[in-house]
This record gives sequence, C-alpha cells and structure tokens, in this order.
Amino acid sequence: MLFAKAQQQQIDSLTLAIQQADETKQSELKFKLSQIYANSNPAKSIDLAQQALEKSTNKTELIQINQHLGGLYYRTGNMVKAIDSYRNALQISVESGNETSTAKTQTALGSTYFITGNLSESLNNYLQALRFYEVQNDKTSIVNVLSGLSAIYTKQNNFSKALEYNLKATSIYEASSDKFKTLMSYDQVGNLYLKQGNYTKAKEYYNRSLKLHNELNNKAGEASTRIQLGNISYESKNYDEAVAQYQRSLIISKQLNMLPLQAANYNGLAQTYEQQKLYDKAIFSAKQAEQISKSSNLKIELELAYETLSRLYKLTSKLDKATTFENLSREIKDSLYNDSTLAQLADLQLRYEGEKNQKKIELQQKEQEILASELLRERQTKNYIAILLLLVLVGLSVFIYLYTQNKKIAKSLAQQKRELEQTAIAVTKQKEELGQLNTVKDRFFSIISHDLRNNLTTMKLYFDLVGNKAYTPDEDTSELTVQISSSVENTIDLLENLLVWAQAQIKGIEAKPQMLNIHQMVESNFGLLGGSAHQKGIHLINQSPLTHTAFADEDMINLVLRNLVSNAIKFTNTGGSITVSSTQNETEVKIFVTDTGVGISKAASEKLFTKNINPTTLGTANEKGTGLGLLLCKEFVEQNKGTIGVSSVEGKGSIFEITLPVSI
Repeated sequence: MLFAKAQQQQIDSLTLAIQQADETKQSELKFKLSQIYANSNPAKSIDLAQQALEKSTNKTELIQINQHLGGLYYRTGNMVKAIDSYRNALQISVESGNETSTAKTQTALGSTYFITGNLSESLNNYLQALRFYEVQNDKTSIVNVLSGLSAIYTKQNNFSKALEYNLKATSIYEASSDKFKTLMSYDQVGNLYLKQGNYTKAKEYYNRSLKLHNELNNKAGEASTRIQLGNISYESKNYDEAVAQYQRSLIISKQLNMLPLQAANYNGLAQTYEQQKLYDKAIFSAKQAEQISKSSNLKIELELAYETLSRLYKLTSKLDKATTFENLSREIKDSLYNDSTLAQLADLQLRYEGEKNQKKIELQQKEQEILASELLRERQTKNYIAILLLLVLVGLSVFIYLYTQNKKIAKSLAQQKRELEQTAIAVTKQKEELGQLNTVKDRFFSIISHDLRNNLTTMKLYFDLVGNKAYTPDEDTSELTVQISSSVENTIDLLENLLVWAQAQIKGIEAKPQMLNIHQMVESNFGLLGGSAHQKGIHLINQSPLTHTAFADEDMINLVLRNLVSNAIKFTNTGGSITVSSTQNETEVKIFVTDTGVGISKAASEKLFTKNINPTTLGTANEKGTGLGLLLCKEFVEQNKGTIGVSSVEGKGSIFEITLPVSI
C-alpha cells in the first residue's frame, strides 16, 4: 500500500514536470514515467516510450528506450516489434562502441528469438554476449546467458550439452561469494535448480522471489514467478497446487496484457488438467494457448499446445483431430530439429569454441614475440657493456671478461630457445587435441542425430502399421516384431551408454573400488541379458570360480561386463555360446569373455578402442552398434587401474581380456 502511494506521487510529480519542461527535457522525463508504468500499465508505458523515442537525440538514452520498448513488446506478445526495437538498440550500441549495452541487448535478443523458435539466431546472440561477459568476469550475466544456452539445447533434445551449461551456471553461483549470491535474482537461481530437478531448492528460491515481487508491487514479476511455482508443483505431481498457481498468474497476466505469460499459463493448465483427467478443461486451455501463440508467433508455446491437443484428442477418441494436431506439432518440430538447424547450432558452437582457442594461441604467440624482443634488447645491452669494457680494460682482463659474458649469453639464448621450442610443441599438441575433441564431438553428434533417430523411426513405422485399422497380421508379423524388439534393445543400449558417457565427460565419474566377487557379477549380468541370448538360442556359460575377486568399482565393472556380453550376443550366430572365465594370482585377476561368433578382422581390432575412429559393425541379426560401449569399457577399466584387450580370428570368434587388481 505504501509502495503504491509512493509510486502515485512519483507519477504526479513527473506528469507536472513534463508539462513545464522543454522538448529536450521532456523525452527524458517521459522515459522515466514509462518505466514506472511498465509493470502496472504496459500499454501506457509503450505510448510514453514511443513519445520519448521520437524526441530524444542522446545515443545512450536512445539505446535504453529501445531496450525498454523491446521488453514491453515482448511481454505484450508483439515479437516482431520486440525484435525491431532490440535490433535498433543493438545497432546504436555497436556504432557508439558501447560494449556493455551491446552484450545486454544480445542477451535480450537471444531470449526473444528462442520463444519465437529461431534457435540459431538465439544461440548466436547468446554466444556473442557470453564472449564479452567472460572477459569482464560478469558472473551474474554469465549465469543468465548459460541458463539461456541450456534452454536452447534442452529444446533440441541435446541433453548432455544442456546439462553442461546448467552445471556451469550452478557451479559459478554456488562457488561465488555471498555478495554475488545476493545480486543474483531469486528467479534465476530457482530456474537453475528447477532444470536439475531439485524441486525443494527451486521452490525455496521462487518463494523468496514471490515475496520480493509482492513487496515491490511488481505484478509482472509475480505472474512470472507463479508460473514457475506451478511448474514445480506439476513436476512434483501436486496438481491442485499447480492449477492454483497457474490460475493466479493468468489473472495477473490478463490484467497486464502479457500474452507470452498467458500462453504459458494456459499450456500449464492444459497439461495439469490432462493429468487430473479433466479433458474438457484441458482442451479449452490448450486451445487458448494455441490462439495466443499463433497471434504472437510464439513457436515454442504453440508447439506445446499442438502436442497437448493431439494427446487429449487421442484420449477422447477423436482420432481425426488428434492426427491433425499431431501433424501441426510435427511441422514446428521439424523446423526446430531439422538437420539444417542442427548443423547451424553445431557450427555456431564450434566457431565460438574455435575463436576462444584461437585467442589463447594468439596470446601465447604474442608472449613469445615479447620474450624474443626482450631477449634481443638484453643481448644488445650486454654487447654495449662489453664494448665499453673493451675501452677500459686491456689485455687478459678484457679477454677473460668477454669470454665469460659471451658464454653466459650463449647459455641464456640456448635456454630461451629450448623454452620457445617447448612452448611451440605444447601449442601444436593443443591444436591436435582440439582436432581430436572436435572429431569425437562429431561422432557423438552423429550417433544422436542418425542412429537414435533411425531406431525411433523404425519403431514409429511399426506402430503406425499395426495401428492402421486396415492392417491384417500375417505370418511375417513375428519376424517384424523381432526386428522391432531388436531396435528397442539397441536404443536402450545406446541411451544407457550415452548417458553414462555424458556424465563422465561433463562432471566426471570417480571410481569407488571395493572387493567384488567375479562369479556373482557374471551371474547377475547373465540374468539381465539372458532374454536376448535365449532369443538367438545362444548359451551363456559362467566358468569363473566362486573364490575369484577384484578390487574395483562395482557399477563401472558391471557396465563393462554388460557391454562385452551384449556385444558377444550381437555377433554370435544362433546356437553359439558365450563363456566368461577367469584366472587369478596374488596381484591381479584376468577375466575372459569368449564367444563363438563371427570374429573381428585384424585391421578392425586395432581400431576398436581408438577414440576418434571407433568402428561399428552389424550383428548376426543385423543389430546395429555405435562403438560407444567399448570406449566406455576402456575408460572405466583404466580408471580402475586395469587393462583391456582383444584377440580374434575371423569366423571363429573373439576373446576380450580384462585385467584388474585384487587389492589396494
């Protein structure tokens, strides 16, 4: 109440001042008045900002007014004008050499392009802003941009990259001082914890934010925060609380004509009503979200509305409508997930990483040049001293002095030369490592975009076929079912290995060794894979003695055994066998996974554990692998101070050998 009274006094004072001021001063005063109206009356705020923009000649003020207008248009759902305003601000900022305003505007553009579905432009603007913030060490802005990058990769289903950026943002926040944490927005911190599924902490920070927005009478902030509290309640399956939060936010966003928030609230309500089986309410809410999103070009919200409507119409047996909205949802998804968009995102990311590494190399080269210049000046100085001494000293004393000095110079130059050579070797090695990292990245990008998509496409075609009313099962159905089962198993294997690999690459997996019984571990993994072996008529034989043990991490070695036995099943013909045996001495245990399969050529076996050229082969039943499992096997065995190798004869089978320590 006190805040509202103070705000009205400000409005009255500025209105009177505008009437009495000249045109130059009026633009400044109208802009201030527009900022006051921003949260309570967006339409009035836009009108005042436009009037200020027409009269202002100050470049700094023009940047601020355009940024302010961009935010107002964004909140009221006019994304075209929002982007135009931000672009105007960006152009003036660049022309003025104002790097801070440039980065701030690029961050806002990144957010606006994201909600309209232009992920490439969103990523480009975020990365350009991030370059500046990293140089300035502006941690608050870095966290904000990293959160935006995480949202982009989440929408692209690139969860490893999304998690990487989210963990970076969280680590900066959690490792920073109390002063930095105070400066951080509660909304922003809550969003970080929400993305990681830490709903307790997320709710704690959003409630703090809600309290602050209420104290400041910031209705727009309250509406935005209540959406996030609704999302937390939805994810926690507290559906009544979720509905309450969405409805309260919706009332406020309607009062302020904030269309993006309205669309988000309706989508949240639709999904929550769906879980409560209130299908009529759910369909009404989803259609409201669709209408608002279409009018404001909010592709992200529109795609969610279409997807929800497709599910709801399937649940209510309106299959024609379900198909229509499924196709509409797929059209938007295709624009977001097509190969061209994926390639653009990858190219932007690579260029960003490449420029960062190039700057490091250029800095090292400049340091080398400075060092060489200093050495030259040092040598020249010493030569001048030697000349002066020649004029003073005579005979043997001159000869001894010059000899000593020249020897020191030669030694110093030789040392500096060696250091420069070592630095050059280090730079060359770094370039090679970067090339290998890019190759590995390309490989896993290919796995996600090609192999996973192929498996899912095969399953979809099958389900479309059996779901067709005109389809009549015949004698080929069992074979088709086996193929689909194989595709599902391959997809599960791929996802499991990808998730383990992503965790190892992003935050590292620390080995926690303990005493393991080899026989029991083999039995456990045979139990998991027995169905696959039985389907192909393959015998699983455990010949590891009950007394053999290893000192290693249980989860890691289980994954290694599971991958090796699974691979053996793929490459062993029907009626074959797979035997796991072991030998042990005082220091180590050797585990052998032996199959009677197709074997591996010598050329292929030499490349099996090579990170950047790992080969893949079709199994005996056309099972497809990615080669990722063997890379994980090698990493995990070596982390447990062991070794892994293979010997094979084509047509006769393969033997994979693992060596592990038996004690600390």
